[in-house]
This record gives sequence, C-alpha cells and structure tokens, in this order.
Amino acid sequence: MSLRDELEAINEGFSKALAEQDVERVVAYYTDDARLLWPDQPMIRGREAITAEFANDLRDGPAIVQFETLDVLEGGDLVVDVGRMIRPESEAKYVVVYQRQADGSLKLAVDALSDNAPRTET
Repeated sequence: MSLRDELEAINEGFSKALAEQDVERVVAYYTDDARLLWPDQPMIRGREAITAEFANDLRDGPAIVQFETLDVLEGGDLVVDVGRMIRPESEAKYVVVYQRQADGSLKLAVDALSDNAPRTET
C-alpha cells in the first residue's frame, strides 16, 4: 500500500467515525499527546482533552466531512498531510502531522485546521 493509499484510508475511516458520532474511534486516530490547533480556541492537547472536544462537537449530531490530501511530505517517522476538508456548508484547509507508531501505523500528532472565508456571491 502506498503512503497516499494509507492516508486515504485514514481519512475515510476518520470521516466515517465522525458521521457515526463514534468519539472513541475518532480519538483512536490520535497519539496520546496529540495537539489540536483549531480556529478561535486555545491549543487542545492530550487524549483526555481531545476526547472531551470531540464529545462536545458530536453531541448535537454527526459531522459530515470529506478530507482530500493534496500534498504529502515524508521524513523519518513523520508524515505531513496538507489538504482540504469539505463540509456541506463550508470548506477548510488543514495540515496534519502523523507520527509512525512502533506497529507501523500512522497516528495524528498535530491536527491544524483553518476555515476558508465564507463564499460570497458576485
């Protein structure tokens, strides 16, 4: 399996877990000391805080999102995925730093998201 195939499988699994409101499965994609760098809030760090964030985010219903990897940078045990996130109401861009685990799997160590400006009609 190529690295892009591996990232695509992670993105699909992550999207499915969000759609199914499966907080445990979402959080399982992260390292124990992962960091979320999301708009308009302080850094969220560690499994407990990330679990609380997703539990809160998914409390009112599923999140329907699609992730598209655009660029991949790889070095040693780190993989950087630069892409876009597509939601029914908006789009965003992201940079995710994965860390290769002892078992060979990739887990998110840093998850940074930046919303695009709202679309305007011309």
